[in-house]
Amino acid sequence: MNNDAKTFSYLAYIGPLFLVGLFSDIRNNPTLRFHLNQGMVLFICELAGMIIHSVVNSIFGGIILLNIIPALLFALVGLGSLILSLIGIFNVAGDRLSPLPIIGVVNILK
Repeated sequence: MNNDAKTFSYLAYIGPLFLVGLFSDIRNNPTLRFHLNQGMVLFICELAGMIIHSVVNSIFGGIILLNIIPALLFALVGLGSLILSLIGIFNVAGDRLSPLPIIGVVNILK
């Protein structure tokens, strides 16, 4: 994999920066396409987690004894996202095409 594709693969696991690689020529590089797909799925899961956190926070945030629920949810989503991002970055560094745990089976890019 060339340096540009490897850089784009690293960026794929850092939030919306997967878009940088998405606008490159991914048709000729299946490795880059794989990592962009994994990063895109991770980003969508992060967005879904933030939406769920907002809903739970609006329901339980005003109740003093229950406001720990949205805080724990936010911490779990953030920690899970960080762990999956690091796994993806280590996969890029090791030139592995291993899918991310739990969410790696979803394919958006064909």
